[in-house]
Amino acid sequence: MTKKINRQTALRALVGVGGTLPVLGQERSKKELKEFQEEFSVAWRRSLDYSLTIIGQMPEEHLDFHYTPEAMTFRGQFVHCIVFTAMQFAGRFDIPNPYDSKNDWQKLSKAQLIEEMKGFYAWVEKVVSELPAERLARHEGYAGGKIQAWRFFYAMENHIIHHRGQAICYLRLKGVTPEGYVGW
Repeated sequence: MTKKINRQTALRALVGVGGTLPVLGQERSKKELKEFQEEFSVAWRRSLDYSLTIIGQMPEEHLDFHYTPEAMTFRGQFVHCIVFTAMQFAGRFDIPNPYDSKNDWQKLSKAQLIEEMKGFYAWVEKVVSELPAERLARHEGYAGGKIQAWRFFYAMENHIIHHRGQAICYLRLKGVTPEGYVGW
């Protein structure tokens, strides 16, 4: 049996849904932003673990592997994550970029790349933990819209996930079966 929806019922439904939207879009409180910092820190450490797992699986002699001339090398995937993310955070939060004067990225050994990744992840964790709640709550432009600054940390993590996924494909192309996923 189909039920007809009249105008009044439809309006009530829309007002009901509309009434919940302000709650969903509500600004985060200082307490919630502190919880974000703690939660992000845990997730960020897991991201580091997974990135190091992926790097660790590629034989040293294949760090410069790329499947086409225009593609990034395996090493380049992770160097890009460091350089791009640091540049984004430094510019957005008006903080010094520890990688501004870093050169010779393409000469890093596997062990050096691993150490750079550890240092980078520690730097980001420090940045997120030291930003005041007011700064994390500020709305700013991103991808044609506006988001609160705390969401930008997840956007950058998503960028890293993208490049880590490409690196996993590189492992497979070199005959390496990637180790299992490191989740939350």
